[in-house]
Amino acid sequence: MNNVFSAFLLLASLTTILSSCQSETSKSEKENIEYIYNDFKPDEFYPAAQVELQIKSSGSTIYGFAYTADGKGPHPTIVLLHGLPGNERNLDLAQNLRRAGNNVIYFNYRGAWGSQGVFRFKNSVEDAGAVLDYLTDSLNRFQLKVDTGKIALVGHSMGAGLALISGLKDPRVKGVFAVSVFNPYTLLQGKDAEGNLIGLKEYLLTLGMLNCDPNEFLNDILKDIQQYDIEKMIASSKKPIMVIDEHMNNPTFTNYNKSKTFEYKIWNTDHAFSNRRVALTKEIVKWMNKEIISTPIEKEKKPDLKIKK
Repeated sequence: MNNVFSAFLLLASLTTILSSCQSETSKSEKENIEYIYNDFKPDEFYPAAQVELQIKSSGSTIYGFAYTADGKGPHPTIVLLHGLPGNERNLDLAQNLRRAGNNVIYFNYRGAWGSQGVFRFKNSVEDAGAVLDYLTDSLNRFQLKVDTGKIALVGHSMGAGLALISGLKDPRVKGVFAVSVFNPYTLLQGKDAEGNLIGLKEYLLTLGMLNCDPNEFLNDILKDIQQYDIEKMIASSKKPIMVIDEHMNNPTFTNYNKSKTFEYKIWNTDHAFSNRRVALTKEIVKWMNKEIISTPIEKEKKPDLKIKK
């Protein structure tokens, strides 16, 4: 009888311990995503803010704004690149990513949504570089609390293609997170190229962009198509890259899933990721924490000043 009673007590104790562990795990998980559902008390001296930006790109002024993170900083900084034309700005993601401790920069390419200049693919690639120039300028990085060693690009659709094309070759960008990648190199070559060109031209005619000739936009891409070989860039890059598509529209990307720095996922959703907004936020934050924020900044090699005997 005593043995049965002892066994009962042991079982009850184990159940209590397991329940406690499960409660602690749940609490820990909730704390990890607190930025999703809880507001924060602003830092008294360094509160979060929204800063309007006017950035020069090849003589034109492009417009945007910064969601600066709460606290003294400097902070990891995410540059958002919108799609074609950018009806989905992903500003819900921006606010969540800011609450998770990141600066988030949004801007409009030349010729789009009030920005000056001509809307072309090549110009948009250059615009991403101009934004990086702005953020890494000594005065601007101080005012916006930018950690220049922890800058990442996050792009959607055309912006995802731009993020990969501009970010993988720019040493100031530490990693790229691309959502539903527009890949001009594969779309505008091969057996489906003619149909894709016609479809893109018809779509461009409906957009009402400030300054965009559809023929010039597409010819501009075709002229430099070899420079937009995203797959080749991924293969040669050592930067952390995450790509999430809503369907298998970039099947060759799976060839690089064995790479330590590249990951490709397919989610069951639409082009705008309408039913996966929270999941997408969490995925970006997890990737940022692992690949950008926790990665130590490489120290510059100092010259050997020892006198050789």
